[in-house]
Amino acid sequence: MTQKKSFVEAYREHPYRNIFLGLIVVILIDALAPNSTTRGLFSDLMLVAILVVALIETVRSRQNTVWALTFGVPAIAARLFAAFRPDTTVRNTAILTLSALFFLFLIWNLLHDLAQENRSTGERIAGALCAYIFIGIFFALIYAHMEYRQPGTFAISNQGIGAAASEESSLLPVFTYYSFVTLTTLGYGDVAPIAEHARTLAWLEALLGQLYLAVMVAGFVAVHISERMQGGRGDPPRSE
Repeated sequence: MTQKKSFVEAYREHPYRNIFLGLIVVILIDALAPNSTTRGLFSDLMLVAILVVALIETVRSRQNTVWALTFGVPAIAARLFAAFRPDTTVRNTAILTLSALFFLFLIWNLLHDLAQENRSTGERIAGALCAYIFIGIFFALIYAHMEYRQPGTFAISNQGIGAAASEESSLLPVFTYYSFVTLTTLGYGDVAPIAEHARTLAWLEALLGQLYLAVMVAGFVAVHISERMQGGRGDPPRSE
């Protein structure tokens, strides 16, 4: 008779699902945050929450704990420090570098693990979606820093947003929105790149987003559907 797994054991078997759910929760909390002078504080704390969730699940479910802690702890500490300190260009550059390195580590780590085929297909789909969100956040950090260092790199149609965004953390909600609009190629046009390097980065993100969905996520979904159909016919499941 198969022993029933405890709640903790079942929870620990799905690190990517846990990260994805954590991402959705903190993004919804940030979306409901008051649009006032505290908006930048909420954005920094949202990033801290995302980084903490990702770090906990990465350390608990992966062998490369040392690398996760090396990149994750400084990034979390820097973002938490930024939430309660005024912006400076030097400080923002350091914080951006630490955050970007950790997000790059998370993306590489996720994609490398998904390529090993040692997890269920459903968990691999959740991991691919987590990486997709991390890509969007990574580009948002870059865009916000570019506009902060060189105002006018992007054209923002809402002048109220542009005037209120005196700090990089205040710009982050705007460019998180812009990044995911670009990543999904919606292209509303209320935020537009003006500088040449910003335009290049934008079309690279759009291209990456479409290729990622068409190749990575669609491939995992196709495998998952195939496995379900085989299970419905009574065929033996493919070993993972």
